Amino acid sequence: MAGLSAARPLSAHFHEVIIIDRDKLADETNWRPGVPQGRHPHGLLGGGLRGLETLFPGFGNRLASAGAVPLDPGFDLLMEVPGFTPYPRINSGWQVYGMSRPLIERTLRREVARIANVRIYTGFKADRIISDPTTGAATGVKCNTVGGMTEVLHADLIVDASGSGSLTTELLKATGRHLPQETTVGINIRYASTLLGGCRIRDGYKSAMTFPDAPRRCRLGLILPAEKGNYQVILQGRVSDMPPVDHNGFLEYAQELPTPTVYEAIKGAKWITDITPFSFPESRRRDFGVVPDFPRGLLPIGDAICRFNPIYGQGMSVAIKEACLLSDLIRTVDRDSLGTLPVAFLSKAEAIVDDPWSMSAIPDFVYPDTAGECPADLENKLNFQMGVTRLATRDGEFYRLLLEIRHLLKPLNLLDNPSIADRVKAEMARVSEDQKLMDSAVGCR
Repeated sequence: MAGLSAARPLSAHFHEVIIIDRDKLADETNWRPGVPQGRHPHGLLGGGLRGLETLFPGFGNRLASAGAVPLDPGFDLLMEVPGFTPYPRINSGWQVYGMSRPLIERTLRREVARIANVRIYTGFKADRIISDPTTGAATGVKCNTVGGMTEVLHADLIVDASGSGSLTTELLKATGRHLPQETTVGINIRYASTLLGGCRIRDGYKSAMTFPDAPRRCRLGLILPAEKGNYQVILQGRVSDMPPVDHNGFLEYAQELPTPTVYEAIKGAKWITDITPFSFPESRRRDFGVVPDFPRGLLPIGDAICRFNPIYGQGMSVAIKEACLLSDLIRTVDRDSLGTLPVAFLSKAEAIVDDPWSMSAIPDFVYPDTAGECPADLENKLNFQMGVTRLATRDGEFYRLLLEIRHLLKPLNLLDNPSIADRVKAEMARVSEDQKLMDSAVGCR
């Protein structure tokens, strides 16, 4: 998704753009090996959709024509947080879509394939990035083909959208450069997904999400509509609490979620696919922007820079916003100044990553077994988020703002506005007082 999105601005600046994909892509309607998490639900947040609309005008209509289900995130998605009333049902005034990963990727690839100077090489696995021995600049990619052949593709700019980012870090090691500082958050989440037909979510909602009763329990459930009238269902646990991959075990796991919504919606549904497990050990952020000797001609993007906890659905949208940043920056460079593009991009990409990282990495530390360096003043930050949740469940207008922030349409620092922060702190005080009353009641038993 990162590479396909970046192809649009690159095509307007370069004579030719080549996209390398390890899979053959003989049948674009199915899941593919190169995306191991492709069988699981993928979220395209409002900010990501808006970015695709900027790069490819009318993209939302293309998704709808392909079968994606329009969703008003305030009206169509039931959000349940244990201990709180559900978020209010509001008309947000904008929409996103529910669809499978193959559908969104196929739709985007077809848009990219229409660009005259873009070529997509399938069945090509990037082995390593080649650099100029004199200048150290990245100059090409050595590829291995499905047929066992080796080919070197030379380029003025190489975009590492490989996901792992190992192509970039291996080049840094091979050329004796500094490695980026890495921040990791070990979450060890385990989830299982399936495709069902005939789900019935209460009160006419199209989608539902039940959050864990954290930190006491870690189980989460999500139902998201997909094309052809089907529903993607995901159950998530942590560490040893892995959702089962047999039908009965899957239903029993769903029945033990903090609310009955997901179980009641799927208990009589039709099984379309088998249940597929997936593990995600850690979120990871690399600060390429501060590497002092970063090579010319190389630009990592998307998951190569930051890989988020997937349950928040941020990865694709952040990659798309980075492609929009690339679109803005590339207009200002020519052949002589092209070497400055990676450093400018990487430094500005940090700001794109900051908000979603804060919204996902900090909440993950609510579990004591989360590995990594705890953010400063963690307890106060977690309490602030609890206050935000409580206020959002009680105030529809504030919930509207929170949706825009979570969908990367507005900046997170809006919550620091004194008029908002004071209201959140008042809710924090009420939560604290309620907890004291509960503790007192328990002590009297």
